[in-house]
Amino acid sequence: MTENEFDVFISYSRKDSEVANRIYDALTAEGITCFIDREGISGGADFPTVLSEAIMGAKVLLLVASENSYASEFTQKELTFAVSNKGSRFIFPVIVDDSTLPKNLEFLLSNINWRTLSSRYRIDKELVADVKKKLADPTAGMTLKQKEKNTVKVMMTIIFSIIGLGLIALGYFYWTNNQAEEKAQQDRRQCAAWLKEANGLVYTADTLRNNRATILETFDREIEALDQAEATLTRVDSLREVYMNDSAHAFQFTQYTTANTRRGITERRDSMFVEWNKYALANYEDYELLEDEISKGIALDYVEKALILHPYDANLQFMKTKLTE
Repeated sequence: MTENEFDVFISYSRKDSEVANRIYDALTAEGITCFIDREGISGGADFPTVLSEAIMGAKVLLLVASENSYASEFTQKELTFAVSNKGSRFIFPVIVDDSTLPKNLEFLLSNINWRTLSSRYRIDKELVADVKKKLADPTAGMTLKQKEKNTVKVMMTIIFSIIGLGLIALGYFYWTNNQAEEKAQQDRRQCAAWLKEANGLVYTADTLRNNRATILETFDREIEALDQAEATLTRVDSLREVYMNDSAHAFQFTQYTTANTRRGITERRDSMFVEWNKYALANYEDYELLEDEISKGIALDYVEKALILHPYDANLQFMKTKLTE
């Protein structure tokens, strides 16, 4: 704090020196720096310059309000200068007698609260506490121009904050959109890979069937290939379903239909069933003629294989029951 900077400028009439000094002593005892012209401006000093610099360097002007100060030319000039340069909220008026505010001060300081010394509002308690609160205001002591700049600065901060948040939101929107698009592309590639895998498994089943030497040789491997193909198609359908209600990606996933491959699997299972059911019936008839354990075992093996393809076939269920009695 420089020599022209103070927490409080005490404006008072010489006739109120006693109460002004009490206020000064109470504030300084709390570490609050004060300007008070107790003895008058020293000889050789520029009187208006000293007072104006002290007012401009203070954070609060405490007016010792009384009939005496209302009539004081210097007090009126100090108030006018303070309000003109720092605004009325810079003033902290305390009425120290039973006077009534003159109309000019009532108008000039109409937007601030006045305090009155009393047994309930004491200098060393309530007044000191209120001055501390006023000094705690970040804008305390600012000139009107400084306050205007501060307001502009706050507004600009708010505006730039809003713009910044908007840009962040926009960036997040584009980022999430890009993330969603990248995820959709990955899932499309996954669907394509799974469809290729399923068709490859169906082809494997066909190859096994066409190249087998005996009817029993490749059954388990053919069924396994077809089962794996169906499981892979189920994964395609599940992933595809995620995007079918998404207008941005639904069209892109319509090509990954599993219907044709599923139809091919069904046709191959039905073809296998026709073949295995025929052998099951033939071997069951052999068992009925021979009624020996060897023919019985062979017939049961064919029947059980056929039931894997059609588990609820009534005729096969009947034959199995007879073969296991």
